[in-house]
Amino acid sequence: MQCSYYNQQQFQTTNTDIWSNTYCAESNFSSQSFHDQMQKNIESKKSCEVDSDFSESSQMQEEGYEMNNLIQKFENLSKNNISKNIIKAFFSYLLDTQNNDLLIDFAQKGMQPAQARKMAKNYIKTYSYNNNSLHKLIQHDKYGKAFEFYLTFEAEKWLSESKVQQKETHLIYIDFLKLCCSNPNYSDHIITYKKIKKSQFSINE
Repeated sequence: MQCSYYNQQQFQTTNTDIWSNTYCAESNFSSQSFHDQMQKNIESKKSCEVDSDFSESSQMQEEGYEMNNLIQKFENLSKNNISKNIIKAFFSYLLDTQNNDLLIDFAQKGMQPAQARKMAKNYIKTYSYNNNSLHKLIQHDKYGKAFEFYLTFEAEKWLSESKVQQKETHLIYIDFLKLCCSNPNYSDHIITYKKIKKSQFSINE
C-alpha cells in the first residue's frame, strides 16, 4: 500500500511538473508571440506614418507647383477686357435676385431683396473696371465672399455659355481670382498703377 501510495504521489508530482513546464513553455511562447506582434504593429504604424507624411508632402508639392504654374500663366496673359468681362458677369448674376439668393445670402444678409438690390446697384455705379477696384472687390467685407462664391460655382458655367473670345485665358483668370479670394496675398500679382499728376511749369521766355 505504501509503494502504491508512493507511486501515486510520484505520478502526481511528475504530472504536475510536466504540466507546469508545459504551461511555462506555452506562456513564454505566447508572451513572445505577443511581443513580436506588437513590434510588427509598431513598425507597421511607423511605416504608415512615413507613407502618410510622404503623401502629404507630395500633395503639398503638387499643389505648390500648380499654384506657381497658375501664377506664371496669369502673369503671361494679355489681360485686355478679361477682368472687365468677368466682373460684369458677376454683377449681372448678383443683381438677378429672382433666380438666386447670392445677394441676400452673402452681400446683404437679412436685408429685403429690393433694398439689397438698390445698394448693390449703387456699389456697381462706383466700380471702376481697373485693378484698384478689383483689389477692393476681393477684400470687400460684403461683396468679397459673394464674388468668391460666384467664381467657384458659377463663373465657369457663364464662360461656357458666353460669346466671349479666348475662353481659355478667361478660365485662367477665373482660377487665379479664386486663389486671390482664398488667400489675398496672391493679389499682389494684380498690378495696380497710380496716376502721376503732371506738374505745370511756367516757362519764362
